[in-house]
Amino acid sequence: MDRWSRYLELLGEGDLTVLGRASGMRADTDAPGWFRSRPERVAAALDAPATFDALFPPGQTGPEAQLESVTPLLIFAVMIHRAAADIGGHAHVPERVGGRLLVPLFDGGRLTTFAAEPASRLLLVELLGSFTRIASGPQWELSRGRWRRRRFSEMNPAHLARLAADLPFDERAGTYRRLGDLALFLNGVFPDHAARTTLSPIDVDRILRSVPHHSRHELAHLVQRDQLDAVGPLLGTLGPRWYRLSSALVPIPSMRTQLADLADQFDVARRFLNFVTDHYLWARRDRLFPWA
Repeated sequence: MDRWSRYLELLGEGDLTVLGRASGMRADTDAPGWFRSRPERVAAALDAPATFDALFPPGQTGPEAQLESVTPLLIFAVMIHRAAADIGGHAHVPERVGGRLLVPLFDGGRLTTFAAEPASRLLLVELLGSFTRIASGPQWELSRGRWRRRRFSEMNPAHLARLAADLPFDERAGTYRRLGDLALFLNGVFPDHAARTTLSPIDVDRILRSVPHHSRHELAHLVQRDQLDAVGPLLGTLGPRWYRLSSALVPIPSMRTQLADLADQFDVARRFLNFVTDHYLWARRDRLFPWA
C-alpha cells in the first residue's frame, strides 16, 4: 500500500469532505469518492494554504469551530504539512534547553530535508494520532502464587519497560516500538512536562534494564548524572536504542528499515515535533490530548 492510500485509511468521511471543501473542491463533488480514486491528490490538498486557513482561521483566538467536525488525524496532518512548508524558511530553529530556555541551532536544513520526505510526515501523523487515547488502568498478575493488582499506563515508561521484561525477547518488537514512540512524543510534544518530571530510582533501573546487555553504569554515562532521573534526558538517550531493538525484531522488512531510519534521525524528528508544537500545537494540546 502506498502512503497516500494509507492517509485514506486514516481519515474519515467527514475529514475527506472537509479537506475537499477547504482545498477548493466544489460543494456538489463527492470528496471522499474523488480522493479514493486519486489518492495521490491528498498531498496537494493537505499542502494547500487554504486548507490550513480553513481549519485555523487567521486572527481567530477562540476555539476553531471547524475542528469539531474532523478527527485529530486530519488536524495533525494539516499541521505537519504546514510545518514542513514553513520550516524551509528557517536557517535556524530554536532548541529547548530544560523545557523552557530557547537556544538557536543553525541546522534548519536537516529538519527541512527530514520533513520533505512524505514517509516522515505520515509517520509523525500516525505517531500523534496514536496518543490521542492511551491504554491505562489496573492489571492483575500472578506472583509467587498470589494475585497482585498493579496500575498500568502506557504513558509511564517504567510500566512499558516492565511489560517488555515480562515478554520473551523475540516478542518485544511492539513494546520496544511503543517505548521509542513515547520517548519521541514526550520530548517532541510535551518537552515542558518531560523536563520537569522525575522518576524514582527503582523506575530508572527498570527502564535502563529494558535495553539488553547494558548495565545502569554503561548507559548512565550517556546522561548527565544530575539528570539521570529526569524523564526527558533519559528517554532522549534511550529512544533511539528502543527503535533499533524494535527494528532488529520486527519481521516486516519495510518496517525494519523505517524504524532503523527513525533511530538514526531521532533528534531530527524530535526537533521537528518541537517546531510543530511551538508554532501550531501548543494552544491545542489539552484539547487534542485530553488525558494530559
